[in-house]
Amino acid sequence: MTSEPGGNLSRRRLLRLTGAGLGVLAASGVLAACAPPPAKESGDGATGSGAGARGADVPINSLTLALPSSLSTLDVGRESGVLNYLVAVLAQESLLSVDPSGKLGPGLASSWKQPDARTYVYTLRRGVTFTDGTPFTADDVVASIDAIRDPKNGSALGYAYAGVESVKSTGDHEVTIRLKAPDAMFAWTTTAGGLLVSSRAFLTRNKGRIGTAKTLLLGTGPYRITEFAADDHVLLERNDAWWGEKPAVRKLKLSFVPDAGTRLVAMKSGAVDGALGLASDEARGWESDARVTYTGDRSVVSLAFDTAKAPFDDLHVRRAIAHAADREGMVKGILHGKAEVADALPSREMWGDLMPASEVSSGYDAIPALSFDLDAARAELDKSSAKDGFTAELHYPNSGPQLGKAALALAASLKEIGITLNVKEITLEQWVAELGSGKQPLQFLWYFPVTGDPAELADPYLNAAATATDIAHYDNSTVNTALDTAKSATDKDVRARELMKAVQTAGADLPYLPLWWARTASAFSKEFVLLDQGPFAFIGPWATRIRKSA
Repeated sequence: MTSEPGGNLSRRRLLRLTGAGLGVLAASGVLAACAPPPAKESGDGATGSGAGARGADVPINSLTLALPSSLSTLDVGRESGVLNYLVAVLAQESLLSVDPSGKLGPGLASSWKQPDARTYVYTLRRGVTFTDGTPFTADDVVASIDAIRDPKNGSALGYAYAGVESVKSTGDHEVTIRLKAPDAMFAWTTTAGGLLVSSRAFLTRNKGRIGTAKTLLLGTGPYRITEFAADDHVLLERNDAWWGEKPAVRKLKLSFVPDAGTRLVAMKSGAVDGALGLASDEARGWESDARVTYTGDRSVVSLAFDTAKAPFDDLHVRRAIAHAADREGMVKGILHGKAEVADALPSREMWGDLMPASEVSSGYDAIPALSFDLDAARAELDKSSAKDGFTAELHYPNSGPQLGKAALALAASLKEIGITLNVKEITLEQWVAELGSGKQPLQFLWYFPVTGDPAELADPYLNAAATATDIAHYDNSTVNTALDTAKSATDKDVRARELMKAVQTAGADLPYLPLWWARTASAFSKEFVLLDQGPFAFIGPWATRIRKSA
């Protein structure tokens, strides 16, 4: 998705897959060109391959993959989870794409320019058709954005266009978007994270019914959806009229299999050809029968403290909990080393070319390090307003077993210093509903970025103006000013400096305790290869990169 200064989408995007993240929410196309790097079948940061794979001209008649949770709708405007996007981006496209490494590129727009800080002009690709045979036009882009912006439609993506002044067709193959004020992240809004294009006729004819078993989705993508059974499966067929390179897979079935044991049995029996979004502890069981890759997905798991409610309004309490959290132990013991202890909400890799890696590292090194130390935790609690201890509750979704294990480990440590933490598993739907509701002052933040920009996390979760996503109710004038300055900055260096200032200042205040930056695991039978498994591998038409093994 794109930057989210509020709205349902951001809350729904926090966690989407049972166990690991497919870059959330997900969105957009792949740049069709670069030769992929060599494969790593089972290791850290694996990147899929060209080596060991046959070409797209070698057909795969059918493929079945297991997904770790289910869908109630295909419409990402109604349900904006990773799995919803995982399906939708195969059928629908946006103006710009995100390649597996996280770089912006052409999509339905063959090129784009920014004549001034508030104006974006997109030149559309010619000769594109929807899967119903109708031609793709500039008016369809306008209609798709208008449908998102219309408050009557209640789209979860509406927040992304709050700063848009106008959207107009300024030529047969040109769309111009004018903003109310400069927004350095707006280009990411026109990737699939913030826009999936359909036709005006389809949107008008099926208003309120899109994404259901009867209506499905209409797009220009490499696949068309032929069947959807909520809580069971989605069937897709290759769109031979797609403008890009013809995919090798002709028919694709995505089966919803929530139970980890059932998924593995299905793989061993040949009922499925692979699985996406595997938890790291589950993925280890697949390595003898499948090609498993672990890829850093830039997702973050963090504890969120409601700083407006006691006892979490007390910095000493937050520091006590931070010292009681054995984050290195969680990464090694729960995630089997398939993650990295997090220093902040945005991972180091999210800074991309905004700031040199050495400067990011030195900036993060300046954030106070609160290592696992129960003596230090007791000392902090003794300084707090809750020195006699307290009882709190922490919920985790049933689709995130590793979060539950981390919560139980934390509870055991907190018990040593006089804090009782009651851990409770709830359904994903209940967990999503609680996010930002204010009912739980201690929550998990589980977030999958879909842009290569640290502001995607910093702005909605650290800026007090982002009330809809501010589950920590954090308000620091220095942080707010820095983020507002970064948002309107046209100079890259200024923007980078202000974003780092915000991250560092908030890091000292500890409204969030980052636990780890995760890696995603995917598994395919050894007959198949998924090319180019970068950190944004699933934020685009990922199935077009599946090949038969050599």
